[in-house]
Amino acid sequence: MPRKAVAVLSASGLVGQRFQQRLCEHPWFEFVAVAGSPMSEGRKLSEIPWRLDEARPDLPELTVLGLNSLVDELLELEVEIVFSALPSDIALDVEPMIAAAGISVLSNASAHRCIAGIPLVIADLNPHHLTHWKDSALGPIACSTNCTVIPIALPLKPLWDMVGFNQVSIRTEQALSGGGRELLSSGIGGSKCEIPGEAEKIEQELLHILGRVSIEGISPTTIGIDVDCKRVSERDGHLVHVEVELNRETSLSEIKEWMAAWSDRPQHLKLPSAPDSPVIIIDGLPTREEYLMAGGDGLKSGMSVVVGNLKIDKTNLSFSALSHNTIRGAAGGCILLAELMLAEGLLD
Repeated sequence: MPRKAVAVLSASGLVGQRFQQRLCEHPWFEFVAVAGSPMSEGRKLSEIPWRLDEARPDLPELTVLGLNSLVDELLELEVEIVFSALPSDIALDVEPMIAAAGISVLSNASAHRCIAGIPLVIADLNPHHLTHWKDSALGPIACSTNCTVIPIALPLKPLWDMVGFNQVSIRTEQALSGGGRELLSSGIGGSKCEIPGEAEKIEQELLHILGRVSIEGISPTTIGIDVDCKRVSERDGHLVHVEVELNRETSLSEIKEWMAAWSDRPQHLKLPSAPDSPVIIIDGLPTREEYLMAGGDGLKSGMSVVVGNLKIDKTNLSFSALSHNTIRGAAGGCILLAELMLAEGLLD
């Protein structure tokens, strides 16, 4: 099939550059435009400092567009899909303007998450929430979740389906890159730091993606969630420690089997960015050094959640889980969502 023309909103941000990296040779999408801040506007993309650990890929020779006349320029370039990594306060205005022009917006920004009619979707967890795609008066916008929701939600989903639970306690150790390039550049020293507002976002989004779909929309679930978030001195990778009170006793071997066997439509459709195993089970603690890029080769790299330290005591289960926050938790997950939507005819 012909590749879809796509644009990235963010020229110099960490997530924006992850989008660029994963789109420049994507088999389904053609990266034809990039927009950025006034500091980047008018510059060649090749002149923008590259901030990822990996070498700069062979990006197209693009000039960074500004945001003021962006819609007209996107229409002129026949862009069909926009991937947004804008700051939320800017995304709040820019994304609806683009959607109003009939261009589909796949957003990693938090501005429109949990808004009625705008799907909040992890592609291989709650794709049925796409039922309400284009239901919003704001136009065709869909959102990916907060990056820390991924290593919590993917291991919990098979448990939710098989036995259910009513209470979850979560402790996070989130990498510097989750706070943006300025935090990554400055670091936070050796001590752990609080992340204001993060626990509330994780709780709201987790309740939403585990919610029920009806004709009226999404009804969030009502389980109890307790979250304690900390920033740690690691470049990439969010590690979470989860305790969950299951609705009935089950064996650890069953739990491991359910998690390891989890798959959904992206795996069945063999989408380019879909890891064969969304959840990988190990015996010990999943370390960043060994498991950060788990998932496979190419676009699958960094797309799996690695779960370890699983322990069960009657109905109390605990585990630790790791995922790459700027890949699976941001750009990679958002691209996987776009692949699913395209494969199912939602972006035609």
